[in-house]
Amino acid sequence: MTSCCGPASTKPLTERHRIRVRYLGGRPVQVVGPATKLQYAFSGRDREKLIDPRDAYRLVSSGGFQPLGVVEAEEQHG
Repeated sequence: MTSCCGPASTKPLTERHRIRVRYLGGRPVQVVGPATKLQYAFSGRDREKLIDPRDAYRLVSSGGFQPLGVVEAEEQHG
């Protein structure tokens, strides 16, 4: 049996990647990313955020957040 997402199709995450997560609660909450110390604010109306991959595991494993996918940010030209 083959998988759509086997080892051949995986790439390492870089500093340009973000994880889209959905807050599963309803009350406003602010969480501090354990790795980056960035603050993320969620509420019943503002459920989805792009967060640093280094913070994603802890937030998702808490049970209050659902991972939705990986997004690669476009390069910013100054």
